[in-house]
Amino acid sequence: MKNQIYLILLIFLAVSCKKEGYKPSVSNTVDMSGRWWVQFFQDTDKDGKITSADNLYISYEDYTMYALITSNTSGNTNDTVLITENPNLKSTLRLLFKFKSPVKIADLTFTASPNSPNLSIPGQSVSMISGKILKKAATTLSGAKADSIFVEMEFSDDPGTWYIYSGHRDTGQPEDQY
Repeated sequence: MKNQIYLILLIFLAVSCKKEGYKPSVSNTVDMSGRWWVQFFQDTDKDGKITSADNLYISYEDYTMYALITSNTSGNTNDTVLITENPNLKSTLRLLFKFKSPVKIADLTFTASPNSPNLSIPGQSVSMISGKILKKAATTLSGAKADSIFVEMEFSDDPGTWYIYSGHRDTGQPEDQY
């Protein structure tokens, strides 16, 4: 009798667990979205490259956690991402920014855009000069491959000064935390 009850229960579970066909929504900018460990430089010669002439202001370790977040906007378009400085950072040098940046998903680039409103500080703006994500181009602390990011920006409260954020995607693994 006990085996029959188990058999009936098993048949009931098999019939009731049929596939529902649920498909979760997908961000249109998923390839460009993520949390990023970065270093923060001043591009003193404004050449769009990190060279010995540039000033390193904050290294990975100084941030104590991922510093940038790129994410989908509420409109879920495939041509814009939201770029945010992590609001939980404990760094003493904080620029406090959140702005929308145009992107080209096909080649993983950030499109130049002047004076995007800084959603973290009313009345200020952020200009995207250039940027790119490179798939599996970075090596993490553990030796794993991760996407790299390079973005160059200018802030309205410091006009004429270009800043570079360069680093890699956060893997979420403890061995890759600085």
